[in-house]
Order: sequence, then structure tokens, then C-alpha cells
Amino acid sequence: MSAESLSTDLNRAARRARGKQGNKTVKGRTQSLGRFAAFLWRIGFQIHTTGQIKEKHIQAWASDMCARNLEKRTVANNIAHIRTALEGIHRRYFADKVSNAKLGIAGASRAGTKVPVTLAEFENYRAAAAEIDPGVGVVLELELEFGLRAEEAIRSVESLRDWERALANLIGDGYIVVTYGTKGGKSRRCPPLDRERALERIRRAIAMMKAQRGRLIRKLDIEKALERYHYVVDAAGMNGEHAPHCLRYTYTVEMLRRLEAEGVSKRKAAEIVATFLGHGDSRGTYVRTTYGASEFAEGEAANV
Repeated sequence: MSAESLSTDLNRAARRARGKQGNKTVKGRTQSLGRFAAFLWRIGFQIHTTGQIKEKHIQAWASDMCARNLEKRTVANNIAHIRTALEGIHRRYFADKVSNAKLGIAGASRAGTKVPVTLAEFENYRAAAAEIDPGVGVVLELELEFGLRAEEAIRSVESLRDWERALANLIGDGYIVVTYGTKGGKSRRCPPLDRERALERIRRAIAMMKAQRGRLIRKLDIEKALERYHYVVDAAGMNGEHAPHCLRYTYTVEMLRRLEAEGVSKRKAAEIVATFLGHGDSRGTYVRTTYGASEFAEGEAANV
């Protein structure tokens, strides 16, 4: 028996837990539980099954992560994966007893770590990225225009022609359907920030795709494409508060403003925009406190 066998048992237990389990969530959880199992064996806790986990094991893992100066939110997320595994073997009561407060990691903020960028700031970043790799520049344009995640924008090559038809059809509502690269494989509909500009950018992306054998970034698979993407955007200065994910913040803030201008309450607007982002309307609070925090900082109570 080894850390690998414990990791396998933890993940098997986690798969039996209730709730939705998207591919990206499962992948992250698998890695997290693998690190937990390796840690326990490394420090001498040679346990073999999820059922053998005790409070001292979880406490040791939390203390180790805190000692390595990981953010509280990161530590809490890793502990949550252990709770999922425990729930899978009907030990949720025990898992809940080992609370974040008891572990010393309570109070972790879910507030967003990025801030929206202005269009002028975006253009500077886009130009710097495009100088290194034109394909990455196009990917950034699509991210901003539709509030896409990086993988969704890179894999949009499978949908670009459909998007072009949707936006070129003047009697349509101007929404596109995002299908590839989404979390959990769930498709969603969303509007662009600017229909004419979006159509122009899509057509430019199609032209690039044709010239590069069906790709926006010249790599053989999505993993290599994402590696190239992250290298280029970092070299272009998109990091920290202005890391590429900030483009979803920009998209969110603009959409919230538009909906509010149409008379929609802030709370309802957040629920609507949550669906544009692929979170579902039940995640309106998450949108308000993360992507749209700058819009909800003041006067929320008076406008909802």
C-alpha cells in the first residue's frame, strides 16, 4: 500500500458524493487529493482508506499549507475536496465538524482578485501580445467581447462560423452559443459587448484559422496552446490584477451597467450576467462579489 492507493480511494469516494462534478472540478480535486495523500505518507501517517482519515490528518494538512503561506481561500478549497471525499463514504457529519474555523482558515474572502480594464488598457495589452503571437491577440479579443475563459476562446475555432452567422443575421437576437471548453461541458448563450465589432473580430479570427490549419494558436493540442497563451500574455504584462481573467470582469461590469440602465435591479442583473458567464442564475451573489464587485461597492441596498 502507498500514497497512490490512498489517493485512488479518496478520489473514488469523492466521485460518489452528491452534486454536480464538472471535468475541471474533478481534475483539480484529483490533484488536490493526490497531494494530500502524498503529504500524509511523507510525514508518517500511513493510512490506506478514506475511512481512516481523522481530524489530526486534516489539521496537519491545513497547518502545512498555512506554513507555506498559501492563501486562506486556497487552503479552504483543498480542505473542501477532502470533505467531498468524506461525504462520498457517508462521513459528512464528521467532515463538517472539522470546520474552517476549527482549522484556523475561516474568513477567507471570495472577493475577486482582478479588476476590470479600460478599452485603452486592453488595446495596449492586446497589441503587445499580438506582436509576440498574433493568434493570442485574437484570442484576447474574443475573451473580452464575449466574456470567455481562455480555453473557451482558444477552442472557439469549432464555433466561429456559427457565431458569424448568428451575428450577421440582423433579425436574430445577436447571442452566440458557447459550447467548447466550458466548465462541465455546459453550453450557454451570451451577447457580445458590441455586435459590429464582435462580427469583425470573428471574421478576423476565421481568416487566421484558415491560415493556420484550423488553429488560432499554432500548437497541436489544447494543453500546449494554453501553455503558449499563458507565456505570451505574461510577457505582454497581463498579470496580477490585470491577468487575462480580468477581461471577464470588464465584460461583466459593462453588461451590469447596460441591464441596470434598462431598469433591471442590480440583483436580477447579476443573475442574468451569471448565465452569460456560464455560472447559472443561482450564482448572482458570486457575480456581485467577484466579477462585479466594483459595481456593487456602493448603494446596493438602495437599488436591489
